[in-house]
Amino acid sequence: MNLRAAAQGQRCVRCGRNDETVVLCHYTGARRLAFGGGLGIKVKDLAGAHMCSRCHSEMDTLSRDKERKWEHSEEFLYLCMLTVLRLAEQGEIKC
Repeated sequence: MNLRAAAQGQRCVRCGRNDETVVLCHYTGARRLAFGGGLGIKVKDLAGAHMCSRCHSEMDTLSRDKERKWEHSEEFLYLCMLTVLRLAEQGEIKC
């Protein structure tokens, strides 16, 4: 299953918006190295969340906030988990 394509037609897991801007947003938090990310390298697709363009932009901005680094990381991981659970419920991934 192409996890990026599975984002099409989904609701944003952060705000609930359902529009054409919802895509798979790759986790950008403090633990990104653990999920295959690095400098200029995105994490694996499974560590991503379905978000609209507004929420995606806000999460990218928060990833640069050093004071809220762990708060951002926790929120983003929560959104990634909601996305994995949704995909499992829809039969897009098997657990």
